[in-house]
Amino acid sequence: MPMFIQGIAGMQRRLYDPTVQAHNLTTQPLSKIQLVSAALLFVMQIPFLINIFYSMFKGEKPQENPWEATTLEWACPSPPGHGNFPTPPKAYRGPYDYSEPGAAKDWTMQNVPAGKGAL
Repeated sequence: MPMFIQGIAGMQRRLYDPTVQAHNLTTQPLSKIQLVSAALLFVMQIPFLINIFYSMFKGEKPQENPWEATTLEWACPSPPGHGNFPTPPKAYRGPYDYSEPGAAKDWTMQNVPAGKGAL
C-alpha cells in the first residue's frame, strides 16, 4: 500500500536520491514503512522454512490415507509406482459413501467390497 500511495503522489522508482525532488518529501516516510514491512515479511518466512526442512528430514511419515477419504486415489501406495496402482482397482460403491451400517469406522474405501467394513 505505501508503494501505491507513493506512485499516486508521483514518486519515481529507482532514484539514487529520492529526497532531491520536492514532491517526494511528503511521501518519504512511507519508504521506511516499506523497508520494515519487507524485513518483517522475510523474518516471518524463517519458521516456515525451518518447518519444511524439519518435516523433510525428521518429521513423522504420514499414513496412507490421512484424511480418511473414500475415493480411489487414496487406495494407491505412497509413493505411487508406474501406473499408480499395482493392480487396477475395482469400485464397489460411490466416492462419497460414508457411514456404512455395521462398519468398524465411519468411512469405507471405494475399493473395499460391501460388508467388509473399513480397512
